[in-house]
Amino acid sequence: METTAASRRWCGARDPVAFSRWVADRAAGVGPHLAPVIRVGRCPQGHLAAEVLHPATRSLEDTLDVLGVPTEGVAVTLTVPLLELAARARSGAVELGVVALGAVGVDETGAILVADRPPGAVDVCADGPPAAPGAESAAEPGPSARAQAGPSARAQAGPSARAQAGSSTREQAGPSAHAGAGLPHPRDLDGARQLVTAARMVWDRVDSRSEARRTLDPALDAARDGDADTVAGALDLVVGAAPPRPVRWSTPGPTFPDEEPAGTGAPAHDQIGPDGVVGMLIRAVLDVLERGVPAGHRRRVPVRHVVVGAVVTGGLVTAATHLR
Repeated sequence: METTAASRRWCGARDPVAFSRWVADRAAGVGPHLAPVIRVGRCPQGHLAAEVLHPATRSLEDTLDVLGVPTEGVAVTLTVPLLELAARARSGAVELGVVALGAVGVDETGAILVADRPPGAVDVCADGPPAAPGAESAAEPGPSARAQAGPSARAQAGPSARAQAGSSTREQAGPSAHAGAGLPHPRDLDGARQLVTAARMVWDRVDSRSEARRTLDPALDAARDGDADTVAGALDLVVGAAPPRPVRWSTPGPTFPDEEPAGTGAPAHDQIGPDGVVGMLIRAVLDVLERGVPAGHRRRVPVRHVVVGAVVTGGLVTAATHLR
């Protein structure tokens, strides 16, 4: 878990219009699950700039590694905010940028936080004189200029000049040309699609024998490229799958006294004393309350079923005793 928050500064040098929409949308406040904008200004080159706060979080992938096999309730807690944001983005209610896999995090309270890359943004420009108007567009001719110069330039150049230019271009491009060929598909830059993919990744970690996964897995797959209604339908199925449960960062205690806790080395000093024993008992009780009473190697019985069975059994025993 990152213990300190950080911030990142962006400016809209690549696409000022798209970046302006994102800043206006984010500065107005869009809920607790998106990284907030804390300052807005101008970079040294004169572009609109914004500073975005990145609170201390653990990436979603690391969170799932810590949790191991999350319960359905924990999966609901993690995926409902992701699908809500995806549905709002598909309907146009939220301006969402590119969401990388590491941009989805979970804070110390177990809440989802998404730090998307603003559309049309680059890292804030360095100090220097303001760029001249049209300087960016002057570096490369526009479509109309290329269309006018194209036929005459090709006619004057001839085959030999084009061959030399082609070979020199390939030599200069080198690895960068191959790197460009490996760019992700445009749909992989769709923030809403990446949020649905993150939700699908969470449910992939849930026990495959879960009844909820039979309906949720196809619904989430369809929601990746679906419209707002499709994403909203998947959200309704997730909400109805199970009651939400909190994300607990504590590592469960060992099954046997001489067994080391999962994912750790030798027991720490505070785990040997009374506090460690009390903590282990508390975790065991919470595990039973949340996941049920172990019955066999892989099966668990809900606590309410055990209580009802005990009450019924006690009543039958009492009745049989009085009949004698």
